[in-house]
Amino acid sequence: MRSWLIVPAVLFAMGNPAMATCNLSAADAEHAGDTDCGRAWFDANIRLNQLQFVGTADSYKLAPTEQMLSLISMGGKKDAEALDFGEPPVAQQLDAGARALEFDIAYDPNGGLFKSPAGASMAGELLDPQYVAAMSQPGFKVIHVLDVDYRSNCLTLKDCLTEVVTWSRTHPNHLPILIALHANDSKTPMPGATKPAPFDADAFAQLDAEILSLFQPDELITPDEVKGAYPTLRQAAQAGAWPSLAQSRGKVIFLLDDSAQKTALYAGPAQSLEGRVLFVATDETSPLASFICIEDPLKDQARISSDVAQGFIVKTRADEGTREARDGKTARRDAAFASGAQFVITDFLLPDKKIGDYQVKLADPVQCDAKLAGALCAGNAHSMVAVADH
Repeated sequence: MRSWLIVPAVLFAMGNPAMATCNLSAADAEHAGDTDCGRAWFDANIRLNQLQFVGTADSYKLAPTEQMLSLISMGGKKDAEALDFGEPPVAQQLDAGARALEFDIAYDPNGGLFKSPAGASMAGELLDPQYVAAMSQPGFKVIHVLDVDYRSNCLTLKDCLTEVVTWSRTHPNHLPILIALHANDSKTPMPGATKPAPFDADAFAQLDAEILSLFQPDELITPDEVKGAYPTLRQAAQAGAWPSLAQSRGKVIFLLDDSAQKTALYAGPAQSLEGRVLFVATDETSPLASFICIEDPLKDQARISSDVAQGFIVKTRADEGTREARDGKTARRDAAFASGAQFVITDFLLPDKKIGDYQVKLADPVQCDAKLAGALCAGNAHSMVAVADH
């Protein structure tokens, strides 16, 4: 039996006037039962970092075609297996409970840079005219591996984020959605490979602008909001200054999960996130520390638990390269939840039947983090009512 407590319900938003007048103690909330006051107490007293969510790692990805897999297999069976999976459309993932998404983005300010992937010609694969049209336009493209694993449910970042913002506004009381971005500017080592445009300060400025063109300010949780009056974002996180569940509902959080070099480039000469849209993944000592990304919860479970206890939000991986799904092993998945990491990322929110039954999914889109709020949630279990968060 798992050691964490799954919340039997996702909680109502603060929107009912009767809820706004409730001022229950934890003890009173336990006896509130199926009342607005019980739900209101959780919205007001549980903070973002006290919850656990599941998300998808390659949220846009489609499986390669058979022709492309044959080409990839020339590099080894494991290489092909690592790429031989896909995800459903973004909205379907959100409907299924994903509350974190990840997009690998390639910078294409003039358009057309990625419209003729080298792998397609080598594999004898015909390109969809819609792919060519989308890739011909300027803007950020969403690509897993340049020239090889380029099939996507949403080909441009604008398309992907439009799906998110449409879903979000249709479900205004939803739990917060984390969107992690990775700058994909690594040339693939193959003949005729595309030379990608490097991410520079202009690219990151355009990235912020594109996000702000789609989301309203009150639809975002930003570094400035969390930092508040604290001297640094790190101090704010360690002081527990994360927004409450009520303050987080209906909102999206953007995270740059990338190298230290790109993080520094995004933060600019002042090394500050003031006025920026994205949080950045850093190490624990950085003044910008708030989100910490730790890939392997088996190897680094103690570090994750320590970071969570210090007030940071940790993103980790339940599986990678389809190995856990193919081997049917759940130790990494179980370690991810047990570590207290708030965002557990997987390629298998839904099982891929051609691989097996493996999946990583909560009974609801959220559960209390046993490391931070286990006793609180256990003491109030009777006031949690099975209602949708949207």
